[in-house]
Amino acid sequence: PEFGVIVKGLKIEDKMNPEVLKQISKDLAKHRLLLFRGQGRLAAETQLAFANYFGKVESTFYRHPKSPHRDIFRVSNDASEGCRSVGRSGWHIDGTFLNKPFAVQLMHFWSVNKGGST
Repeated sequence: PEFGVIVKGLKIEDKMNPEVLKQISKDLAKHRLLLFRGQGRLAAETQLAFANYFGKVESTFYRHPKSPHRDIFRVSNDASEGCRSVGRSGWHIDGTFLNKPFAVQLMHFWSVNKGGST
């Protein structure tokens, strides 16, 4: 199986068909990375409803005033928009500080730098 696939023709919503969620879970287990392009700006409630399908959402100890929900960790290169210097020790795996690290991580990017420099 390929590592990572782009999922086409699917809109992430607050309430999703259970069969579609089962297929997403199977695809995630098979490909380890799923990319859902063209979702626009998901509401915090939508993002969290989708995330909760995969297990309990682990809240971060970081808070940013512009975060749309306390369970959403907002990151940015601009300190006025989100937390900066995340992962400042270099390459890392999120959640390894937990007794039981999470199995799934969801990221929702509203915008990215051209060229990928973050």
